[in-house]
Amino acid sequence: MSEPLAESEPRTTIRLLDGFVLEHGPTPLHVIPGARRLLALLAVRQAPVSRAVVAAMLWPEATTRRAAACLRSTLWRLAKPGAPLVEPTEDALRLGAAVDVDFHRACRLAATAAEAGTPDPGAVALLKADLLPGWSDQWLAAEQDWWHEARLRALEALSTRFRSAGDRHRAHQAALAAVQSDPLRESAHRTLVELHLDDGNPAQAVRQYRSYRSRLRAELGLEPSPEIHRLVGPLLGGRA
Repeated sequence: MSEPLAESEPRTTIRLLDGFVLEHGPTPLHVIPGARRLLALLAVRQAPVSRAVVAAMLWPEATTRRAAACLRSTLWRLAKPGAPLVEPTEDALRLGAAVDVDFHRACRLAATAAEAGTPDPGAVALLKADLLPGWSDQWLAAEQDWWHEARLRALEALSTRFRSAGDRHRAHQAALAAVQSDPLRESAHRTLVELHLDDGNPAQAVRQYRSYRSRLRAELGLEPSPEIHRLVGPLLGGRA
């Protein structure tokens, strides 16, 4: 008689999109602030980082010796699920190989958003989320800015792919997510206007255009480009 299959070990997951969460299987784990920042740094970098650099980035106001001591204390106090969260590599640290990170999957989706084929139906949910919103760490700012732009471009590309595949519902979802993330992004508004026109909803297309135009005027004192105006110009009788 064959032996019963052993239950697989629960996966450890770090979520960086829409806020930090550490989970072992379905169970959230408590993480002290210093350890949270350490895990986030290693997860965002996706490569080994020297101990000295980690200490300097996480404790920039401390002396070199004090920052190194803080790093040692944080490593000792890390939560200990089934697999190691941090692995040492010579004089560097990296995230444990068995740890899943939602941001990594989102980056892969963003990189392939414009490729041919059927888009991942779950892509919009990941790409509409900010990277660690509310965190103001200096080491994170450039990554947040990069991700903001990368995901907006990916959402627009996904909207085009869903539209080409005949999935208008998800095409609208992707374009709307881009508009909600950056209400002044004209290319995202233009995509929504085109979708409304394709759906035979000229009134909705005009409302989308006017909403964008009003906000652009109020916040920046600018006018929409001729390109987006041409889409609705015939519906407005040529009026700007």
